[in-house]
Amino acid sequence: MGAGFLGREVAHQAGAGGWRVVPVVRTERSAEGLRKQFEETVATDATSSSFWAELQGQWSGLVWAMAPSRESVGGDFQSMHREGAVRAAQWARERRVAMVYLSSTSVYEEADGGWVDEGSALAQDERSAAMVYAEMETVRAGGSVLRCAGLYGGERELRDRAEGPERWLNVVHREDAARAVGVALRNQGQTFNVAENFPLPRGVAGGVWAEGSKRTRRSKRVSNAKLRNEGWAPIYRAGVKDSSHR
Repeated sequence: MGAGFLGREVAHQAGAGGWRVVPVVRTERSAEGLRKQFEETVATDATSSSFWAELQGQWSGLVWAMAPSRESVGGDFQSMHREGAVRAAQWARERRVAMVYLSSTSVYEEADGGWVDEGSALAQDERSAAMVYAEMETVRAGGSVLRCAGLYGGERELRDRAEGPERWLNVVHREDAARAVGVALRNQGQTFNVAENFPLPRGVAGGVWAEGSKRTRRSKRVSNAKLRNEGWAPIYRAGVKDSSHR
């Protein structure tokens, strides 16, 4: 469900692997572009209870990849995670369909540059709380969660911004994040961090954010050890692709 920046790549990789892919998006405008590659793309409100009550057919997997802008915390964001994702998890449980909920490493509370893993303390702000609730309900229903670091790739370049205080930036290329979905589908009931092996240093000593800046991210270093133990490894590192992969 959802075919945004990461969802499109998940659909592309699944299609290339021979899966029948049915993207579900919110607007007909979004659906029109996707139908060039995925003829069965559906435009509807997948957060509604009626959508799940009416959804029939045989399915092998479900990926929830819906999220509005980074700045959004209310309205659409709450309904997508607290309602839509939870309904998707309940539907998947009832039909024994493997599910993956795509979350974010922004849910961690750590702010002082320490390492975090899947068992680390979680933040309590409104946005994080909505995602954590959806994560909890997904795992409770038997599905898996991928907490993705900052995504880049394609039209979204990885930039070395020097402004702001010293901090750690955790990133992952969208191709690597999409490959992790297959791992999560095979390992249900789990939560995994999806990030490159090494966080990137950003900012300058004594630096501060400009007044009114929305870049007030917590500084942390995200461990991907659990996912690597399942055979996943990032192909990209800080924007550079491993030359052994074609």
